[in-house]
Amino acid sequence: MSILIVGADRISVITPKLKDLGVTRVTHWKARNRVTAKFKIPRHIEAVIFFTDFLHHTVARKIKSETKKRGLPSMFCRRSASNLLKSIEALRQ
Repeated sequence: MSILIVGADRISVITPKLKDLGVTRVTHWKARNRVTAKFKIPRHIEAVIFFTDFLHHTVARKIKSETKKRGLPSMFCRRSASNLLKSIEALRQ
């Protein structure tokens, strides 16, 4: 599974946990400012996880809209291992 993580500043602690859960490719976009709202979701992305910590509202709205248009599953969670695990398991179902 290839996922896009939007939000949070650092995900280096979370990346190994994602690999253990079967995530093969992680793309991370910091979303503190609205410049990220101009980014386009890459074609290889299969799911989007929004970390609500340090997530600009405009970025969340635009990326969420693009996610819906492409029919990609998405989850909103806080940047913690327990919330992330719950989100990944919900995406798998």
